[in-house]
Amino acid sequence: MMTEQKSRQNRMLCVLMEDLVPKGHFLRKLDAAIDFSFIYEIMRPVYSDIGRPSVDPVILVKMLLIGYLYGIDSERKLEEEITVNIAYRWFLGLDLEDKVPDHSVFSQNRKRRFKDTEVFQEIFNTVVKKCAEAGLIGGECVVMDSTHIKANAANGNAEEVLLMEGPNEYWQKLNDEYGQDIRQKSEDADMTVTIKKKAVSDPEAGWMHRHPKPAGFHYLCHQSADIQYGIITDVHVTPGDVTDAPYCVKRIAYQKQKLKIPFRFAGLDSGYDTVAVHHGLHKLGIRGYIHLNTGHNASWRKERGLFSIDDFRYDGKNDCYICPNGCTLHYIGVRKVRYRVGKNYVSRSQDCKSCPLKNRCITGKASYKEVRRDFYQEDQERNHALIGTAIYRHVMRKRQVISEGNFALQKRCHNLRFTRKRGVWKVQEQCFLSAMALNLKRLVKYGTAPLLPAVPYLLYILDVVLKRNIRLRPVY
Repeated sequence: MMTEQKSRQNRMLCVLMEDLVPKGHFLRKLDAAIDFSFIYEIMRPVYSDIGRPSVDPVILVKMLLIGYLYGIDSERKLEEEITVNIAYRWFLGLDLEDKVPDHSVFSQNRKRRFKDTEVFQEIFNTVVKKCAEAGLIGGECVVMDSTHIKANAANGNAEEVLLMEGPNEYWQKLNDEYGQDIRQKSEDADMTVTIKKKAVSDPEAGWMHRHPKPAGFHYLCHQSADIQYGIITDVHVTPGDVTDAPYCVKRIAYQKQKLKIPFRFAGLDSGYDTVAVHHGLHKLGIRGYIHLNTGHNASWRKERGLFSIDDFRYDGKNDCYICPNGCTLHYIGVRKVRYRVGKNYVSRSQDCKSCPLKNRCITGKASYKEVRRDFYQEDQERNHALIGTAIYRHVMRKRQVISEGNFALQKRCHNLRFTRKRGVWKVQEQCFLSAMALNLKRLVKYGTAPLLPAVPYLLYILDVVLKRNIRLRPVY
C-alpha cells in the first residue's frame, strides 16, 4: 500500500554534531591522520596583532581543501555546500547555527593578505613532511613531468608582442667559462627576437602549441613525485609557452635542500633529455633514467638516408670524432651558435672530396663536415648508456603510472582541468591545493595503518629483478 505524507511536524531535537557524522566518513579519517594546527604558525606573520577578529585561518584553509577534495571548483558553490553538509561543518568545527564564512573571504585574502607570500608553499611542504613521517616517501627515486591547465582567457582575444630572449643560466655559465676565443658567425646574436601571443585578459598565460595537445592559452604545472607511493613532493607553475627542461634541476635541488629528501635516482621523459639536465643531475649526485629524445633533425636525416650525429664515434682519449668512413674530425675551438656554446670539430676538405659517402654526410654547398659537441655531453652519454637496463625499464613504467596517473586523477577529481584564476601566483595556489588533496587522500589510505620502514629503492629494485629473474646489464 502506498503511503502519502500529508503534513510535516516540526520538532525540536537535541543532537550532537559528533553523532550526525558517520564513523567511517573520510573527513573523520583525515582529521585523525593530520593535525592542521601547524597552519597557525605559518599564517601568523601575515596577520596583524591589532584590529577586528579575522576568520580562523585553519577554517579558511580547510574550506579550500574541502573544495579540492570533493571537486568543488566554485567558491560560491563551496559556501553553499558547506552550509547544508553536516560532515563539512563538523570537519571545520562549525555548529549548526554557526554562519559559514562568505566566499568573498577567499578573494579578499588573496588580494590583501596572501599576495606575494609563500604561505601555501609552506603549507604544502608541511603536508609533504607529514607524509614522509608516516613512511610514504622512500626518498630514493623522483619522477617529474608537466601538464597543461586551460587558462581563464579567450584564445581569440589576443595580441602579438615582441619578446627579447637571451641565454639561460646554463649557457651563460658556459659563456663565462669558455667565452674567450669563440668563433661566432656574424648572424649569430646574443639576443633573439621572437613574436609571441599574449592574452589580453590574462597576460601571464602562455600560448601553447604542442601536438597533439590543444592549442591555446594555458599554464603548465610541473610536478615531482616520489616513486614509492606517488606522493607529490613539489609543484611549480609556469606559462604554457615554455619547455619543461629548464626547471627540472632547480626543482629537484629545492627538494633536496628544503625538504631534505635525499634523491639518488630520477625518472624523466624525453622532454628532459638535454645536456643541461644531465649535467645538473650529475652535479646533484643523481643518476638520471631519461627517455631518449631523437629530435626532429635526427628523424629528418634518417628518413632521407643521411648520417646523424649518432653515426659519428667520439674518441675521448684523443678528443676527436671518427666519421662512418673512418676519417678524423679534429677539434678546432669553441663555437658559438646563437646563445649556445659548444666544441667544434671539422674534417679536412680533401678527405670529404673523395669520400664515397659524401652524399649521405654533407648537404648544401659545404666542402667539409662540421660536428658540434656540447660541453658536459659525457654526462648525457653516461645516462644514455643506462637505456634498456632492467632498472631503466622499471623506472620508466613507474614514471608513467605515477606522473600520468597523478595528473589524470587531479584533473578528474581535484580541480586541475582548468583554472578560474588569472596570474601565475593564483594558479600556483590552485596547483598546491590540488596536490595537497591527493597527498592527503594517500596519507589517509596508507599513513594511518602500520607501515614497514621505507626500503631503500635500489634494494627494492634488485628484489623485483631477482624475483622476475631479469638479467641486469652492467652500468657505470
